[in-house]
Amino acid sequence: MNCEVKCLGIGGGKVSNSDHVQTILSFIEKNRPEHVIVHIGGNDLDIFGASEDTVEELGLRLILLSQTLTTRFEIKSVTICQLLPRESTRVIASNVYNDLVIKTNRFLKAQIKDQPHCRYWKITGVKNSDRNNYVDGVHFNYDVGMPKYFRNIRGSIIQAMK
Repeated sequence: MNCEVKCLGIGGGKVSNSDHVQTILSFIEKNRPEHVIVHIGGNDLDIFGASEDTVEELGLRLILLSQTLTTRFEIKSVTICQLLPRESTRVIASNVYNDLVIKTNRFLKAQIKDQPHCRYWKITGVKNSDRNNYVDGVHFNYDVGMPKYFRNIRGSIIQAMK
């Protein structure tokens, strides 16, 4: 398939940060893509007091973002990528964080089924326990982790264009 892919990275990106969401919306408005793939939200879970409420709030924020993209910008489809576990975290214990990731992914997967023009994408071939994928327990390295991530994103693009 022949398509143009543009990427936006926001260091420390959070869906709960209105400036970060506005950056995403401005990027979309400027570039007017047909399909959008969103992989954001992990930093929203690594906060003091994160709980079941945080899981639901994050999931709803991601779904609201997808709805905004499809209605305001007439995006054909939005893919929300699975959040990934982390070996290391900044604020809460990694085992607590990873439990919240599992719950958020379950919530997203269940809720997205009812959303038109939105799909959930499971990242495959990457395990947090495999240190060969990561530089620091959070970010993919360029030798192993990023090529696997690239294949996942490529797969989600191909699926979105069908």
